[in-house]
Amino acid sequence: MAALFTLRAAREDDRRYLDSYTYREGMDYLPSLERVTVAVNADDEPVGFIRISLGRAGVARVNPIVVHESWRGYGVGRALIDEAQDAYGELRLVSRGSSKAFYDALGFEPCAWDLIESDVIEDCDGCPLFDECEPCPMRRADRS
Repeated sequence: MAALFTLRAAREDDRRYLDSYTYREGMDYLPSLERVTVAVNADDEPVGFIRISLGRAGVARVNPIVVHESWRGYGVGRALIDEAQDAYGELRLVSRGSSKAFYDALGFEPCAWDLIESDVIEDCDGCPLFDECEPCPMRRADRS
């Protein structure tokens, strides 16, 4: 049986998919495709993606991970997280809203805010939806 999806580096011709996915989730468009990995179906169409940004100390931050709603529950998110961790080691992020359960299931643990990059903290501190969003700093330690 062939795999439902495969992972590869994002290409410019993926952008229309990625932009529509971020828009649907209420996020900004991706500033670049650097360190973006996509999960693609058998037709090579993106069904999800993860973008990694590197912090001051070189620690990887998930920013963001999005899986198309019709592909949730098939292991796309887990595969993207596992591949990113294999490539970058420890992963950090701020979960928002209902995403915390997803990250909990993948082995992320709450961490101190001082482990999160200052630009993310500033975004959260100034956000009028802070109480509704319930941001939670999280990390998944290097598995090696």
